This record gives sequence, structure tokens and C-alpha cells, in this order.
Amino acid sequence: MAVIAVIATLDTKGAEAAFLKQTIEKMGCSVLLIDSGMGAAPTITPDLARDAVFAEAGVSDCRAYLAEQGKAATQDKMREGLQKTLRRLHNEGRIQGILSVGGAQGTAISTAAMQGLPIGFPKVMVSTVACGSAQFDDYVGNRDIAMIPSIADICGLNSITIPVFASGCGAVVGMAQAQASVQVPKGKPVVALTMAGVTTPCVMGVKQQLDAEGYETIVCHTNVIGSEVVDELAQEGKIQAVLDITTHEWGGFLFDGLMKCGPERFSHIYNSEIPLISLPGCIDVMLKGPYKDLPAALQSRAHYAHTPFHTHLRTTEAEMYAAGKLIAEKHNLCRGKNAIIIPQGGYSMQNRVGHVLYDAQANAGFEKGVRNTAAETVECITTPAHINDPACIDLIVQVLNRYMKGTF
Repeated sequence: MAVIAVIATLDTKGAEAAFLKQTIEKMGCSVLLIDSGMGAAPTITPDLARDAVFAEAGVSDCRAYLAEQGKAATQDKMREGLQKTLRRLHNEGRIQGILSVGGAQGTAISTAAMQGLPIGFPKVMVSTVACGSAQFDDYVGNRDIAMIPSIADICGLNSITIPVFASGCGAVVGMAQAQASVQVPKGKPVVALTMAGVTTPCVMGVKQQLDAEGYETIVCHTNVIGSEVVDELAQEGKIQAVLDITTHEWGGFLFDGLMKCGPERFSHIYNSEIPLISLPGCIDVMLKGPYKDLPAALQSRAHYAHTPFHTHLRTTEAEMYAAGKLIAEKHNLCRGKNAIIIPQGGYSMQNRVGHVLYDAQANAGFEKGVRNTAAETVECITTPAHINDPACIDLIVQVLNRYMKGTF
């Protein structure tokens, strides 16, 4: 029988937590009720009291700590304690899912704790701030947390909250049951690939070949979250090679584009000994918002409307030189086998002979930046093909197989 951890501030959400517990039990699962409150005494009895949660963060008396340190510091300790508590319960196999209800503070505390659990572990948050005007990054991070809008405030059981809460219960129970019914592939070498819409043919072609050759492939979208997860998996030893085909996030970093990464992108990968192959996929464009909202200086550039919300702007030779220089600098840090493959026919769908973003001189700037910067430990390979051409796809697979030879 799956055990669902239900997290709520039981001083203010006791009736709601009781409803969640009863509903989940009717669905055939057990409940471990955890109190994340910091105010008055709980209105119902938890299975895991707040004092036990605070103790995980080194606080022996939560009321005294609140009086001495204030609310903000106490919330920090509750987040820390709850995260450690959930990790321990998960590692011990005592919980198979998490459901929480809360307002802004309760959501911040519970989701921070959820972010400490593995991808795939059921996590559901019914929240007052799960709405269109909220920024979800702080709550979700790089984890698969399902956010359900509570619609009405979480203040009693009524004709709106009851069906919403029931949906939350059904969601987490269904997730837990689904996880128990599937098997995760094991034993194959795992290769991570980065992809965007304009490099899809290349990535899908590489993936098809690698799957046929016995690899497990994980394709991550270059929306920053994907690369964060890949880097984390590499740190945990769960990835055996990385094909950074779409280095688009570095372009965002350099050119202040959307979906830009920070300077620490792939830091664990560069510092590891796993093979890394990079290409300039989609680094040839600045990703900006709607064309009509751009300043005149940018509107004068060659551009392509990727979506109504995303405009691809062509980069200059100098900008491409800077991109090549940056990629080479990152590869110079690599401790394992690594290569930069440069497809001279173009780096994205619209950067091809006859298409709107093709600029041979600008493209050449990337190669110059790479060759003037790369250390002897970096293998620099060129092909006259376009990044999405079969010849480039075959080359990527050949280089990877050469690096992986004898490893599986």
C-alpha cells in the first residue's frame, strides 16, 4: 500500500488536511500527515509533529526560535527541516508520494522541500499562487512538481475547494500507482543530448542511431532547466556521455537572450571525465520576444519568427567569434575526451544556404573563435554539412562511439 505524505500548516489548515487524509485513504493509500505550521498549536494530530521537523534543522524549540529569530528565519529552518525529513523518508522507502496545500508561505516551504526529491517521485502542490500571474520557477525549480490552482483561498471546505482538493488527492494517488507499475531501464550507457526546435532533425537522427546501438538517450530541451538536470545527473554518475548539440543557452548568456543560462552551466560535466561533444546548434541566433516589441537596432537584423512570442535574430561575425571563444574556453576545462564539431553548412534550420538567417561570414566567426582559443586537449572537427544533415548526424555518432569504445 502506497504511503502519501500530506504536508500542511495544521494550525490553520487542519480541516483541509483531514479531508485530504480521508480522501486518500478512501482511494486505497495510507497517509503520513506532517505538520509544517509555525504558529498556534495544531488543530488535528499529525503523524509527524513540527518539533520533529524543526529538529532535523537543528532547532530544539521552535516557539523559542520564532520569538528570538523572527518569522523569516523560522521559515528557513522549516524549509531545511522539511527537506531533510522528506529525503530521509524517501531514502527509507517510507513514502511513495507527496501532497501539500498552502498559500504563498506554505507553497514556498513545501515546494522547496519537494525540490530535494528525485525526478519521477510524485509531487503535487495545491496552491493559491498557482495562477497565470505567478512566476513558477521559484516554486518548481528543475523538478516535476505538479501545481494545481486552488481557485478559492485555502480557508475551509466548500463547493469549490472540495473538488479541487479531491483532484489533488487523485493526482498524487494516481502518480504513486503509476510509478509502481513501470520499470525504469537499467544497464545501458546513458547519453544526454540537448535539443531545440531548430536542431530537432539532428538530435532525433543521432538519438535513433544511438538507441539502435544499445544506448539509453535522454533528450533535454535547452530551456536552462534541461541542462541543469543533465549536469546534476552527471554529478551523480548517472550519465556516461553528453552531446551538447544545442548550445543555445550560451548564446542567451552572451547576448542577453531568452532562456539564458548562468556561467556555471555544465560545470560538473566539464569537471568530470565523461566524454563531451559540443556543436554550435542554435547559438547563431539571439532569442528575443515578439518582433514588434524589439528596439529599432535589433529590428534591422535578419530575423525569423519562431513563434508568436519568440524571434530569432541573426548574430554578427564578432558575436559568433565570442561564442566560439566561450565554448572553447569551457572545453579547455574538460578532464575527459571532448570535441567541438563545427558544421560549416549552418547551425540551425534557418541558417542554411538560401534561408533567411544564413550568413557564411558570421558562421565563420564561430570557427575562428574556437580555433584561436581551444587547447590541444580539445578535438576540433569540421564538416561541410549543415547541422541537420545526415552527414553531420553520422559524424557525431562516429566520434561518440570512438570515445565510448571499450566502455560497454
